[in-house]
Amino acid sequence: MRKTVRSPFLAAGAACALTLGACSATAFEPLEESRLGCLVSAPAGFDDHSAGALTLEETELARAAGVFSGTSSQRVSGASATSEALERMHGQDCALTTVIGPGGADELAEFASGHPDDLFLGVSSGSQDLPENVLSIGFDLVPPAFIAGYTAATATETGEVGAVVSRGFPQAEKILTAFDAGVDLYNEERDEGVDEVQSHRSASTVNRTIDDTRAAGEDYFSAAFDSDVDVVMPFGSAAAMGVVASADEERQHLIASAEESEDDDGGRHLPKLIWYGTPGGFSRTIVATVEPNVRRGLRAMFPDWPQSKNPDEVAPQSESEPEEIGGFRVTDRRYQGTIDNGGVRIVAEDGFLSRVSDAGRVITDLRERIKSGEIDPEQD
Repeated sequence: MRKTVRSPFLAAGAACALTLGACSATAFEPLEESRLGCLVSAPAGFDDHSAGALTLEETELARAAGVFSGTSSQRVSGASATSEALERMHGQDCALTTVIGPGGADELAEFASGHPDDLFLGVSSGSQDLPENVLSIGFDLVPPAFIAGYTAATATETGEVGAVVSRGFPQAEKILTAFDAGVDLYNEERDEGVDEVQSHRSASTVNRTIDDTRAAGEDYFSAAFDSDVDVVMPFGSAAAMGVVASADEERQHLIASAEESEDDDGGRHLPKLIWYGTPGGFSRTIVATVEPNVRRGLRAMFPDWPQSKNPDEVAPQSESEPEEIGGFRVTDRRYQGTIDNGGVRIVAEDGFLSRVSDAGRVITDLRERIKSGEIDPEQD
């Protein structure tokens, strides 16, 4: 069994109040033994502009603060390879091993059950019925998906919008139902004379779910855009990256064609995405973002995690007394981010939505109507 090394959290964690890039003048003592923060992410890895990238950034922040002596990360091709990655990491003296979804929860639970002295964390992995040595961070995406459906309807120029979910993604059916309900509410409230918006069903999907691969995401986008869908909301990992890559390529093609010709390329409209993950400055096709606040989740779960000066990333103090687990002080074993507790939000990006659709106001209004109980995203 691995020798437990007491975490610097316990002695000096509270002394480090920092921004994303800097620590206070109080230095942590160097760790005498290897103490790694280990991460497994499937299938897009840590360049997914979503939970993988956010979690790696936070772990590196903790390493810079002296919490870990180093980090070890592995990208795996899918959930089936998660167990192999966990086995490889087992001999590295990982103080905390994190599995980032979608998918992988079953493999994580099975491996953790066989290694009760190790500490694990599941992030957006669809975690349910996990062993005691597995902590979890999840996000309730039903209300944001409802708002995304309404927002997509305000942004479309063709009257066709679409949502797709990678297989294995948590809450898949509820997310799709909520997206449709948001579109339906827009149709009920639209101004007289404004055309009704349709929520697209692609023949290339199974109940609007696809394999979590870049190729599947690319195929979905192509089929949807050929059917006049100009606003797409992909939930997933590699598939979502395939969607955004194809949308960027199509956008560039349409702009280049318009510059070379006096016509409007047959009346085609530029593709627009509502993204799930980090803010969409990396792609000009992204008009709004549903953002899982991984930072807030980690700070809520670990009270001594290096703190940010950004109030949106600081969790309110828990009423529970922390318990020590594997050398970490843990306030809550399970964290569920919601639009009510600041754990997940949806924001309009600069560009099309903010200029034309007043999406910032629409999003704020819908969020308040949901919080007040006027709208139930699971019933509408």
